[in-house]
Amino acid sequence: MGERRVAGLLNFIVAAAVAAVGYTDWVIVANVSLGYLYVLPISLSGLVNPLPFTITLGLICAVLSDVFGPPTGSLSWRILHNVVYLASFLAVGFLVTLIARQRDRLAEKVRQQRDAYEHDLALAAQVQQRVLPSPLSLPGIDVAAEMKTARLLGGDYYDFFPVSDDVIDLVIADVSGKGAAAALLMPSLAVALRLRARESERPADVIKDLDDVLKQVTNSATFVTMFYARLHRASRVLQYANAGHNPPVLMRAATGESEQLDKAGGPILGILAHAEYSDTSVTLESGDILTLFTDGVTEQENEQGEEFSVDRLIEVIRSEKTESAAGVVVHISEAVSTFAGETDQADDLTMVVLKVL
Repeated sequence: MGERRVAGLLNFIVAAAVAAVGYTDWVIVANVSLGYLYVLPISLSGLVNPLPFTITLGLICAVLSDVFGPPTGSLSWRILHNVVYLASFLAVGFLVTLIARQRDRLAEKVRQQRDAYEHDLALAAQVQQRVLPSPLSLPGIDVAAEMKTARLLGGDYYDFFPVSDDVIDLVIADVSGKGAAAALLMPSLAVALRLRARESERPADVIKDLDDVLKQVTNSATFVTMFYARLHRASRVLQYANAGHNPPVLMRAATGESEQLDKAGGPILGILAHAEYSDTSVTLESGDILTLFTDGVTEQENEQGEEFSVDRLIEVIRSEKTESAAGVVVHISEAVSTFAGETDQADDLTMVVLKVL
C-alpha cells in the first residue's frame, strides 16, 4: 500500500510538472524554448511507471515542446529540433527505467534475504524456548519460570534441574547485549553448566568452570552475569554463588520480611584473568519464596521514565505469597507490563520462582 501511494504521488508530480513547463513555455517565456525541462517529469515517470508509459510521455512532451515553444525558422530545423528533443526524452526515460528496474531487483533480493533471515531467527527463537525447562514440582518444592525477550532472540538464560534425588540446581544468567549474538552464546554455557553441575559439589566451583569456558570461546567485550544455587531438599539448605548478577529476593513466609541473597560470589564472568568465587548457604522454611530475576524486570521503565525497581518487585511477591510458583511468575509479569504501559520492553525479562512447600 505504501509503494502505491508513493507511485500515485510521483505521477501527480509528473502531471503537474508537465503542465507547469508547458504553461511557462507558452505564456511566460515567449522567446526561449524550455522543452528541456520536460526531462524532470520524464525521469520521475521512469522511476515508477512501465517503459511504454514513459515512452508515451516522452512523445507527448516532444509535441508540447513543439507547440508551446517559440517558432522556428524552417521546416527542416523544426523537424531536427523535435527529433533531438524526442531522442533525448526517450533516452532519459529508457535509462531511468533501467535504473528503476535494477533498483526493484535489488530491493526484491534484499526483501528475500530479510525474510529468510527473519525465518531463521523465528526458528532459532522456537528452539531457544523449547530448550528451556518446564515447571518443576517435586515433594517439598515448586519451581516455575518465564522469559520474555525484547527481540526474537534473547540473551537471558535460566535453568533448573535435579542433580540427584535430593539436590536441585537453579541458575539464571544474562549475557551482555541482546539478539542473535547473545542468544548463540547461551547454549554453549548451558551445556557446559549441566556437564559440570554433576561433577562439582559447590556452586562456586560450577561458576568458576563456566568463567574459564567463557574466556575460551569469547572476547573480552562479552561478559555474563550469573546466579547459581543448589537446594538440598531434605535439609532445605540453599547454597549459592553470585557472579555479578542481580541478587535474588527471598521472601520469608513466617515474618513477611524479605532479604536479598548477596553475601557470596565474585566478579562478572569473562572479565578477570584469575577470578575467584565463593559461596554461602541459607536455610529455607515452609512457604518461603525465592525469586531469581534479570535486570529486565527491575529496570523496565514506565512512560515517566521511572524504573519498576526491586521494591515494587518485593511488594508483588509479598502480595502473592499464597500463590503457587507459577502464579507468582504470572503476577510479576503482569505487574511489570502494567507498570510499563505504552513503553516498549527495553531488555529481556526473565524470572525463576521457587516456593518451598
